[in-house]
Amino acid sequence: MKNFILSNWPSILIIAAFLIYTVILVVKGKWEQLRSMGYRMILQAERVITGTKKGQERFETVFAQVYSLIPAWLRFFISEQSLREKLQEWYNHIKDYMDNGTIDNSQR
Repeated sequence: MKNFILSNWPSILIIAAFLIYTVILVVKGKWEQLRSMGYRMILQAERVITGTKKGQERFETVFAQVYSLIPAWLRFFISEQSLREKLQEWYNHIKDYMDNGTIDNSQR
């Protein structure tokens, strides 16, 4: 086995790089799909869950819905914490866009 690896290391390296690149593309593609669904769910939660001091309840509802949509194999690459951070980032983008029609970091 060691001789096989040593004699074929360039091919093994190329295959490993290709697989890593493929995984990255898949994860990035899923982020775009999740972002789109996240935007819709954030706006829906804003409409449905009304009242003051309900922000954390809205966030947890959207988080649970989006996290449940992630395929099990992809959860290996996307931690709950990173999804929470992305949801907050997406919410900030929505809020920023709604204040003047552009995402220009004017809403912080």
